[in-house]
Amino acid sequence: MKKLLSLMLMVVSLQGVAQKNKTVSSPKLTDNSNLLSPERWDFQEGKVTFTDYKGKKVMKIGSLSGQVVLKDVVFKDGTIEFDVDPHPTEFASSVYFHRKDAKEQEIVYLRVPRIGIKLANQGIQYTPYFDGVNMWDIYPQYQAPAMAKTGEWNHMKLVISGKQMKVYVNDMTNAALEIPKLEGTMTEGSIAFEGEGYITNLQIKPNETEGLASYEGTDMTKHDGQYLRKWAISTPVLFPKGNETFAENLPDAEAFSESIEAETAGLLNLTRRFGATPQRKLVWLKTTITASEPTFTNLQIGFNDEIWVYLNNEMVLVDKNLFQQVGMRKNPGGRLSINNTIAKLNLKKGENELLIAVANDFYGWGLMARLENAEKIEQTDEVSKILNLAEEIKKTPLEPYVGVYTQPGSDYKLTFFQKDKKLVAKVINSETEFKMKHIGNHTFVIPQAFATVQFKLAENKLNFKQGVDVREFVKQ
Repeated sequence: MKKLLSLMLMVVSLQGVAQKNKTVSSPKLTDNSNLLSPERWDFQEGKVTFTDYKGKKVMKIGSLSGQVVLKDVVFKDGTIEFDVDPHPTEFASSVYFHRKDAKEQEIVYLRVPRIGIKLANQGIQYTPYFDGVNMWDIYPQYQAPAMAKTGEWNHMKLVISGKQMKVYVNDMTNAALEIPKLEGTMTEGSIAFEGEGYITNLQIKPNETEGLASYEGTDMTKHDGQYLRKWAISTPVLFPKGNETFAENLPDAEAFSESIEAETAGLLNLTRRFGATPQRKLVWLKTTITASEPTFTNLQIGFNDEIWVYLNNEMVLVDKNLFQQVGMRKNPGGRLSINNTIAKLNLKKGENELLIAVANDFYGWGLMARLENAEKIEQTDEVSKILNLAEEIKKTPLEPYVGVYTQPGSDYKLTFFQKDKKLVAKVINSETEFKMKHIGNHTFVIPQAFATVQFKLAENKLNFKQGVDVREFVKQ
């Protein structure tokens, strides 16, 4: 009897522990009967009402409501299912998931003016948010037609499993949108709605994934070796509207102390890396292409919003992809695509330095690049030399180069001094200052004079090269 009593007490105790280990949201997640009750939601006062509409209990979302957030629910994998009747004048009817806050979340939305049109690829879209930026213009592959209508109920279902998602609109057999890789930073979070209209029959079913695989789907571009995937990268700087880049203001070699690698579809996701750009900013990317002999190739480029392309310090392309100016939108519709533009590259034998500046102040920021022809190209994605050179320059003191140098047999003198942590050159009896760029191995270039200066510190000498003319100077 004592053994039986002990066993019964143990079972009761274990049940109690199991109850304590449940999350707060678990009972609510499995009970969909009271989801459309005002106490379950956070919303702006006066923007959301809970009422009857067309014979159903509904949540009516008003215009400019902001996000209407379901309380006390942390959703990871499973199904989100509901009926929606979007208002005909609304731009987007949205459902958010994996929501940390308004800055980090994922969204599926109907573009209401484009629904019900078989040829309108903009009918429905999935995209992540990074730092509050809706990345719609960076992921055009995650949109599709949506056969839905205003003025009637449309049944929607999101099935989310690990890295993958399927979205159904009215047709519960054929998905309207299939996402092989969810791009967001969060794997779980709250659920929210936004956009004027009515929501009813909301059901949230944790872990009901309908057999959808949880691993990342295939990215076919991974099979393509002609994408340029590894780059050295600078720190973004403010770049006021109207500013442009030129060969005379290219960045110093020491600016490239970090690297970035391409994500899905060869994308360099600059918004994920640096966050929002409410003001126009510029970042530089550098990589190396090695050719066995001189050759030509087109470089296919996808970008948002503006680019300047330099090959071996010579500008080969300037282009704009500006959604806000209809005439400046690159196909498809001002969004980023590998087919946005082409730069013509005449490669020399050996290493070629490819330098691209990207500017942005509108939604997503990114770049992708692919060599159209890889014949006679031996190597790409080599950035270690670029990174090592930046580190070398940062550690090299400028003081040993400072001084006055004289050309033997003449009165021609050069003086070198430090200014703003850079080495500056002047010709004696002239007030003109020439900023110098350190390129490693005790060598500097003077872009304004198209000259190169190589110091021989052990000999207290330097070689001054301008075109084919080389002169030797001795330190005083």
